[in-house]
Amino acid sequence: MTTTRIDRMRALALAGVLLLLTAFGCLAQPVADKPQWKPGDAWEFRQASTPADANATWSRTIVEIPSADQIRVRQGSGAVETYDAAMNFMPQGRADYTRILARYPMKVGDAWEVTRKFDNAATAESGTAKVAAFEEITVPAGTYKCYRIEVDSSQTNRTDKEQRLWTRWYCPDVKWIAKEILETRTFTRGRGGGTTIATSELVKYTPGP
Repeated sequence: MTTTRIDRMRALALAGVLLLLTAFGCLAQPVADKPQWKPGDAWEFRQASTPADANATWSRTIVEIPSADQIRVRQGSGAVETYDAAMNFMPQGRADYTRILARYPMKVGDAWEVTRKFDNAATAESGTAKVAAFEEITVPAGTYKCYRIEVDSSQTNRTDKEQRLWTRWYCPDVKWIAKEILETRTFTRGRGGGTTIATSELVKYTPGP
């Protein structure tokens, strides 16, 4: 057998192995459909922030699903706000004011532009989002397989800029996120800037009846 033929056989074998690895990778990273939300679905989080190193808790509870496009959610303060069908907060119930941090169906490799409007026309926000990985994480509520979404978005007006970097883990077993890391960088003309990092982890998930 000639050296050239042996090299070809090795190349074919390697290609076959790569195809199998790709197939197994696709199986390990399924496509997530939109969760079946229910009134009563509830999430409780513990949050730690730096540099203040403050600890806090926050929660979200679905109280009503008035349409296929909107969800009414009670926050920890008791206020009830409107979210879209992917559990993105909708300020004033307006789709054009909504920052899209998640989209369904969800799979690794998805990417989209992040834009939103404000009452003040001089304020604007834009950025990018991507589903970076499907991986296992452990939080106080348990261990889950989740989609890691990374978002880089900047909000600007005439004097200030605020850049937000989200890393969020969306987990089908709890219908929403189990962890979030939000890094906020602020820049004010003439006064410099600063950075804060808030890390939230799911403490308890309660499914609706």
